[in-house]
Formats: sequence, structure tokens, C-alpha cells
Amino acid sequence: MFGKVMKQELRANSLLYGVASAIALLFAFATIMNRRAMVLDYLMQAPLLISGCTIAIVVLVLLFLVHTALRYQKSMYGNEGYLTFSLPVSSVELITGKYAASALWGIIVCVLCGLLCFSILYGAVEPSATELFWTEVGKIWAMDGIRSSMILIAVSLTLSMLETVAILYLAITVAHLPFIRKGNGIFALIFFFGISYVEGKVLEFIPSLSTAYIEKTMTAIINNADLDAFFQGIRSFMLPAAISTVVMSVVYLAVTVILAKKYTSIQ
Repeated sequence: MFGKVMKQELRANSLLYGVASAIALLFAFATIMNRRAMVLDYLMQAPLLISGCTIAIVVLVLLFLVHTALRYQKSMYGNEGYLTFSLPVSSVELITGKYAASALWGIIVCVLCGLLCFSILYGAVEPSATELFWTEVGKIWAMDGIRSSMILIAVSLTLSMLETVAILYLAITVAHLPFIRKGNGIFALIFFFGISYVEGKVLEFIPSLSTAYIEKTMTAIINNADLDAFFQGIRSFMLPAAISTVVMSVVYLAVTVILAKKYTSIQ
């Protein structure tokens, strides 16, 4: 049933994300291809296309988070809740199936945002400097430390977005417990920011994730002004952060499953 739940969620959201992805790809492609135009046309159109890519990034992220929250609330505790709870599916399969579908859409959104960011950088380079741009990109990518750090940053950002989904699921589930009869949406927002705040305080006890350590590391990086040292410093707290993000996501999903199973009609 896990596969069926995931398939149903993907199908329900395919049109919205398909249109959003097509628009994002259109902006990215137009920004990249615009550099083939004459210099005058490029100077006139590039700022508009770069602004469009920037707006597309913001819209994609907000669309994903807001729609994920609304979709989960509607399918679990809204108009579709009765049908959802009547399905012969376990709470684990139901929650994880929905989360897996959201995670897949989240990964797609992150990839699109990465493409849009590259389009912004590439679109900001003057046509005469294209060869130099690709030469510098090749040099940077050839450095093992820098390459691994950039991949780690991308993975960490993606994991952070997926953890946000897990927090949303938990916050909405808690906001629909039996003792909360009104204002579920407001309580969901309160619980969402409350859970995030508590997590931040808990992570302060981990030395490599404490605010003091991160500030000290970033200060040393700025003072050193060395690219290798910069990425080495980034790795020193990004890797523990990525691991903690995975652990916390699993914890949030586990608590969500337990609460949904205990306080709803899921069997």
C-alpha cells in the first residue's frame, strides 16, 4: 500500500508541479540562451530574465512548502480525511507514502532552484567573458575539496527542505489532536515555529552545531580569505548538520505516525 499511497499523491500533485517546473525551466532556458543575442539586446533583457529567475526560486520554494502543508491537512484532516481513513492502509504506510511523494517533489524543486541559480550566475556574465567563465568553473570543479563541499552544501539544503516537510506533518498532526477543536491552522503555525525553535536549542548542545562554534568558524574563514579554508570550515559544521537533519526528520515522522495512529481512526 505504500506504493499506492505514494502514486496517488504524485498523481494528485503532478499538474501543479508540472506547470511550475515548466515555467521555471522556461526562465532558466531563456536566461541561458539570451547570452547568444547581440550585446545590446543582452544588456536590455538580462536584468529582466535574471529577476524572473530569482522570483521563480522564491515562488517554487513557497509553493512547495505551502502546498505540501495544505495537501497534508486536506487529505488527512480536511475534506478527504474520511476517505483517507477508510482505506485499508497502516499509519506507517500512509504517513511515509505521503512523505515520500512530498520528498520527491522537494528534490525536484531543489534541482530546479539549483538550475535557476546557475542561470542567474551564467546570465550575469558578459558574452565576451564566456570562455573565461567556463575555464574558472572547470578549475573550481577540479578541486576535490571544493567539489565535495559544494555537493555537501547542496545535499544539506535539500535535506533541510525535507526536514521542514517532516516538521510540517508533525505540526499539523498535533494541531488536529482531539483537545484542539478550533483554530487548527493557527495552532499548526505555532507548533511549526515552536518545534523549529526547540530543535535549534537542542542542537546548541552539539559542539559542532552551536552558534558560538559556527560564528567562530565563519570569523576565521573571513579573516583567512582562503578558498580552501573557506570550504574546509563549511564542511566542519555542514556534515554534522546534515546528519542531525536526517535523524530529526526520522524522529518527527515517527512521532507523527504514533500520534496519527493513536488519535485518529487509522488502523
